Amino acid sequence: MKNDAWILIEISVPAPAVDLVCDELSALGCSGTLVEKRDLDTFTVPDDEFDPGTDLQLQAYFPAETDMPQLRILIEQTLDGLRPFFPERNFHLGGQQQVKQEDWAEDWKQHFSTMRIGRRLIIRPSWEEYSPLLNEKVLELDPGMAFGTGSHGTTLLCLEAIVELFDRGEAPRSLLDVGTGSGILAMAAAALGANDILACDIDPLACEVATENCRKNNLEQAIQITCDPLDQLPGTYDVVVANILAEENLRLANQLIDHLAPGGYLFLSGILKEKEQMVCDGFARQPLKLLNITHQDEWVCLIWQRC
Repeated sequence: MKNDAWILIEISVPAPAVDLVCDELSALGCSGTLVEKRDLDTFTVPDDEFDPGTDLQLQAYFPAETDMPQLRILIEQTLDGLRPFFPERNFHLGGQQQVKQEDWAEDWKQHFSTMRIGRRLIIRPSWEEYSPLLNEKVLELDPGMAFGTGSHGTTLLCLEAIVELFDRGEAPRSLLDVGTGSGILAMAAAALGANDILACDIDPLACEVATENCRKNNLEQAIQITCDPLDQLPGTYDVVVANILAEENLRLANQLIDHLAPGGYLFLSGILKEKEQMVCDGFARQPLKLLNITHQDEWVCLIWQRC
């Protein structure tokens, strides 16, 4: 049943923690996020006012029927868990209000528009028309209720790394997407031609969202989605992409390598700049060659190839 009203909760967070907080809120049932009236899911470079040294006001939307007292307790616990990673920075759970469906929809439409990744991949919201040129592939994704992962810089870095392989003629046949979230990375690979894709996430809600997005884009045949943990998944892949926290990348290092075919590419993101060297050091003894390091705002993507 379609909701006509939503609960908006305001949360003040350090700018470098915005993506992490959005991911945690999604696991608590958040249906979409905005930060200071700017959309986090456009995959575009933020304007110059996005200063990592500042605190930003995050707006999180939840269904109106949510048990708000219990939710606020869970959000406070989530913020408590993140505070040690951002010492001397402010996290504050603010007030809440009810908003109408149409108000939220108009906010999203003001901040999300059709965009291009690489030469051939187009991502568009449902309310915009786009006529693809020859060989272009179009994915339809709406932010907010249908998308709303909040994975901004890290997702963009991973998208660019995947698309670059296809653009330079090294089209992978298979891909493992670890921490798939909305499924956008798996869908990008499938749209461009990969046909053996496994997307996993330990969050059942994320798997539901990814499944629906794949269905909307007619990509179910190429993509399998699972909530099974990484150590229970079979096979090796031409590309393994893990858009997860730096600590999780390190914890899962051996499992990630076990799923990477010889000569395959490993893309690691969800890594803050200050943890770049820590992750590099943690993977130094793996059978990998570091090819490139890309940056988006305060985030890093490490690009490796298996020897």
